[in-house]
Amino acid sequence: MKSWAKLLLPALLAFVAFPELLPAQSSSDPVLGTWTLNVAKSTYKGLPAPQSETRTYDTTAEGMDHLIIHRVAADGTTSTEETTFKTDGKPYAFSGNPALDSLDATRVNDRSGHGNLMLHGKRVGRYTLAVSKDGKKLTDTLTLQISGKTARAVRVFDRQ
Repeated sequence: MKSWAKLLLPALLAFVAFPELLPAQSSSDPVLGTWTLNVAKSTYKGLPAPQSETRTYDTTAEGMDHLIIHRVAADGTTSTEETTFKTDGKPYAFSGNPALDSLDATRVNDRSGHGNLMLHGKRVGRYTLAVSKDGKKLTDTLTLQISGKTARAVRVFDRQ
């Protein structure tokens, strides 16, 4: 795997669940809170599964969505990634991963959304995000182009 792909994969996987999709508009927003990756229920094709991942979604005083991702990659390396964004389809900065520098998010309804992952203004991936009706499961689907091949992950997170 090319070195840029190794850098890109962890960031993209982190964003895949991109809460960037779901805005935190009120305390009843179903995405708000802490979510832990259920590796056993998740599937990966063309991507290495991380050992673990925890995501925390909250809102800022200005009403923007805020996401922090703590991940242990397949090789044991750890990372912390962060973004503050709105679900308005515009790009917002993303830090903590050299393979991803921004993302955009659009809300579809109260429990789902979608968006793009970007590096230097070029789209490197797409994602969708959905929270189950009971609010206990968050599923994100990530599709990436890596070295001319399509990679896909369907990741399932449990509410903590």
